[in-house]
Amino acid sequence: MRPAITIIIPEPYLPLDEYCRRTGTNKETAKNLIEYGKLPIKPKGKQSKGLIEVNMAALTIQALSECDISLNA
Repeated sequence: MRPAITIIIPEPYLPLDEYCRRTGTNKETAKNLIEYGKLPIKPKGKQSKGLIEVNMAALTIQALSECDISLNA
């Protein structure tokens, strides 16, 4: 039997500037990753010029799915 592990994501969304600061990623590089679909963001809806927020929950799930574990949401 496998042990249960709880993962808490304190900030499911981070503004792009804060994401870049924390990860050391250049802002233009991050924008290119978003454009190519490699960095998930929160949908902006009708506000095409709205705040860009990186979806940290999706990044966490992506990282976990690359491991040999089973996920239950």
